[in-house]
Amino acid sequence: MSLKDCRLRLLNRMLDLVWSQWITLGISGNARMSTKWVIDPEALILFTCAIGRYEARIFDSMLEWLSINQRFLNIQRLKTINRNANFEGKQLLAAIAHLLMKPASRSKWERLSKEILNHSSKSELLFRLKDGSPHPRPGDSDDAFSKAGYIRHKFTPRNTVMQFKPDLSSNLILKLRALFGLNSRCEVISYLLTHREANPTEIAALTGYSSKTIYNTISEMYMSGKLNKRISGKESLYSFVDNSWEEFVCPAGRTAEWMDWPKAFKALEIIWMALDNPRLKNEPIQVADNELRLAIQKALPQLQQSAPSAAIRLQSTMKVSKLKLEELCSVLCDLVGFYETG
Repeated sequence: MSLKDCRLRLLNRMLDLVWSQWITLGISGNARMSTKWVIDPEALILFTCAIGRYEARIFDSMLEWLSINQRFLNIQRLKTINRNANFEGKQLLAAIAHLLMKPASRSKWERLSKEILNHSSKSELLFRLKDGSPHPRPGDSDDAFSKAGYIRHKFTPRNTVMQFKPDLSSNLILKLRALFGLNSRCEVISYLLTHREANPTEIAALTGYSSKTIYNTISEMYMSGKLNKRISGKESLYSFVDNSWEEFVCPAGRTAEWMDWPKAFKALEIIWMALDNPRLKNEPIQVADNELRLAIQKALPQLQQSAPSAAIRLQSTMKVSKLKLEELCSVLCDLVGFYETG
């Protein structure tokens, strides 16, 4: 297998992963829905800003979804996740902000644009073909993206978005935001529903909120009588009193599992950026193989925190010194498949 073949194979698997999550959130398409994990809308947007450049249908469907459902998007959390993980596609947030800057939502998008926008005079084509070459230059460019340094055809909604299904357990965060609004209670409830018990520091680290915010939130929720509190050493562990919450938010049955998507997507992005490096196209396969292995080692801490079982499996594979590129590529595709279906 060549580096080109491995790159294309992994890209298609990553696009499948992104498609499955957006379709679950309400975009029409033929991919299977994501039912294993609770979807994180903010982390998905940041990952799509990188991978979606190779599939204009995904990227524009995301834009249409945002134009309809932006009231369910937590801009502050989006900025926090991006600041902590430093996603490659963060500059595109400025373009998205310009596009969605309507009178009713101008203030929040304008702040995001000012924080993200890099005032560089350099412009580049937004979309790329799957082989990495630039997409043909559009005739009619979009001003919102031009302001952020990207050239693309004018965005036009295609009516591809339906209302998300609230009783799909993978849409748990969106359902809670529709019920309670944009606040930390949504992530606290989601986390407690997918864990036996947890302390405020742990929840804060894995949801993108400050420790103070989560501590205050969970302290107030405890006063409702719906939470148990158990002291273990120096920490306070919280859990739901009974299963009434689970029956309410997941009437269709099994609750989807929690995934630390910011870390998962960042790990996948690190691996992808190594494969997508134009510098490696003319290098010997041994050089590309070494770069890929270094990227995997760099991504392992993120993998370990998001899905320990997957990280252990990948790390043990990496110890096999004679593993060929084709075999390594298969392992990486299986890893993406794990994040797609479990």
